[in-house]
Amino acid sequence: MKNSFKFSIKNIILLILLFLGIFLLLPKLVGVEKALLLLVKINKYYLLAALIVEILSYASAAWLLGIIFFRLGYKISFLNRYKLGSIAAFTIHFLPLGVAGEAAFEYSYLKKQKINSGTVILMWILRWIFNYSGFIILFLIGLILVPTYPNLSFSPKIISFTILILIVFTVFYLVYLYKHKNKFWKAWNGIINFINKIFAKFKKNLISDEKIRLVFEDIYKGLSLFGEKKRSSLKAVLAGILYWFGDMLCLYFVFHAFGFSVDFGVLIFGYCIATFLGIISAIPGGVGVTEGSMALIFTSLGVPSAIAITAVLVFRLFSFWIWMPIGFFSYLSLSKIKTFKNRFGNSN
Repeated sequence: MKNSFKFSIKNIILLILLFLGIFLLLPKLVGVEKALLLLVKINKYYLLAALIVEILSYASAAWLLGIIFFRLGYKISFLNRYKLGSIAAFTIHFLPLGVAGEAAFEYSYLKKQKINSGTVILMWILRWIFNYSGFIILFLIGLILVPTYPNLSFSPKIISFTILILIVFTVFYLVYLYKHKNKFWKAWNGIINFINKIFAKFKKNLISDEKIRLVFEDIYKGLSLFGEKKRSSLKAVLAGILYWFGDMLCLYFVFHAFGFSVDFGVLIFGYCIATFLGIISAIPGGVGVTEGSMALIFTSLGVPSAIAITAVLVFRLFSFWIWMPIGFFSYLSLSKIKTFKNRFGNSN
């Protein structure tokens, strides 16, 4: 575990070069004259608003974490929950194991607070479920709004409608599986076995049957905990929505800072598709994939290319890059902090 906390010098150098490369390419991508004109005319008040909503987005992530821990019988201060949420931009790049390094640090930190392993795993599962429930809800809203945009070509409307049907079907299917535990187990076991076959080809460690069953039971345990408290579930979903919506609002205000009023359906659609591509790319933070796909999608949806590229890069500066030093200080702070855990029992 300790080795996972050693800084990766290679990752630091590569990340700095990538950061410089992306932002030094800006004038070449949009033209020096256009880039300077956009930056000179930028509205600083909208930029400030973008930064504020991004800070509030991370506050929503801290709120979600607080709701989950409270339901599991633990109380953690808001400041420390905020720090936990902010370290990701730092740890996924500066610890050798990437996302696994972030999880390892978080696990080690929570264990120091006398929180047992099962609770930590359950917290991860619940945070993932509620976080991406919020993402899906906003994505659905965007897919519904896209066809109403008058100046949009027919092709994006068909694509948005198709994705909408697929998501709705998937959600109903997952609800059906949850209500039929044996069928859910067969589907879950089938997916993990498929993953194990891929791991075997690359000579990776396989997921044991014990872990497969343990995680499966943890999912049900976590969902039943929140199922008994509808208000807690609604708050958790709302916190997930606010987390993603704050990030989207940041992009919305950045567009306005460059004098462009983007349709909300187009904004949500472009943001969600690019974010999804960044997630499945398996690249920590979706660096490069998110920026490139987001700029391309917005350009194809009618946003002027110069504004699309510039706005996306500034947005990523606010939503990702500047959180690295903040995450670093949070990392140092949480590494030194003493036990603050307060066990008060589960209120079933």
